[in-house]
Amino acid sequence: MARTGLFAGHLAAFCLAAAAQAGIADFTGNWENVGRDASGIAHVVISPAGGDHVSVRVYGTCHPTECNWGLVEGKSYSADPHSKEVESIQAVFTTAFSRKEIIFRKGNSGELAFEVLTEILDGSERHNFDMTGKLRQSNLAGPVGDNWNRPASQGTGWGGGARTGTSSRPAETCQPFEAAHVVQTGESWQVVSGSQRLADGRDERTAMRALETIHHFGFDRKCHTGTSSMEYWKHGTEIPNGHMGGADCIYFNPTTVHLTHMGRAWKIVDGVQWIADFDPDKVQADEMLSLIRSYGLDRECFVGGRLNSAMVYWLAHETRAARTASMSGTRAASCASTAVTANATSETS
Repeated sequence: MARTGLFAGHLAAFCLAAAAQAGIADFTGNWENVGRDASGIAHVVISPAGGDHVSVRVYGTCHPTECNWGLVEGKSYSADPHSKEVESIQAVFTTAFSRKEIIFRKGNSGELAFEVLTEILDGSERHNFDMTGKLRQSNLAGPVGDNWNRPASQGTGWGGGARTGTSSRPAETCQPFEAAHVVQTGESWQVVSGSQRLADGRDERTAMRALETIHHFGFDRKCHTGTSSMEYWKHGTEIPNGHMGGADCIYFNPTTVHLTHMGRAWKIVDGVQWIADFDPDKVQADEMLSLIRSYGLDRECFVGGRLNSAMVYWLAHETRAARTASMSGTRAASCASTAVTANATSETS
């Protein structure tokens, strides 16, 4: 009995600690500077990039339109080497005349506190300086100026981001399917539904992972836009959100993703992040960009590797509240399941 009580106590402490950990979610989202100051920061977009990694985009106070400082990797820091709770995020932006190191920390009332350490690199007599400020959550992202209300499909000239408006959905062609299962055909493994082939796996493990993904997100149809050969999956009329353990995904921000012409190819990019390549076909690229913006997609995910993938699927942006509730629900279910198992074990011992 003593051992059972001790174990239950440890379990309760573990669950409380897990619930208290904020993780990276407290930092992600769109933020605006509470007071325009000499830091030069107007707005910040922090996006998840897998695990405890993030990407950080900063818009500066330029006139008449905010200027895009670019997209960089943000590094997360915990309170100690063994803690999983993220205490701060560091991002560095370098130009020909300055190096700005920004440190974001959790503040009060859902705000983010920031500190900007600016190192002068132009050889002038100006001194390095240190600025602090606060950011509050915003539903807006992208440059602000005369084009504040420009529809997202038109872009803004600064990383393609738009602050308001949504793109109309392109024409979609979808093929619904019912119960899916894995079959072996010769030396290959496939996920099929009746006579419809849904995914090809190099081996049974990859095919089973694809089937698990279909079940996890409730996919029940495969679609493509207009003339595009790029496929995506839907549940009913929507592209789902949510998370799946072990998923291999490219994260991006649907408000700043845009088209760029590189050589002879049209690509969908977000800052330095390359998301999709459509070769010379701008029509297909435009259709996919409209799809991303109209559904609010923020992830492209792969099963079986990013080259010759067995399955490629896209997911919609998940709000902070939904993500927190989902994570809390998963933790609670896990803790409850573990508690039941622990009690059952103690009763039989």
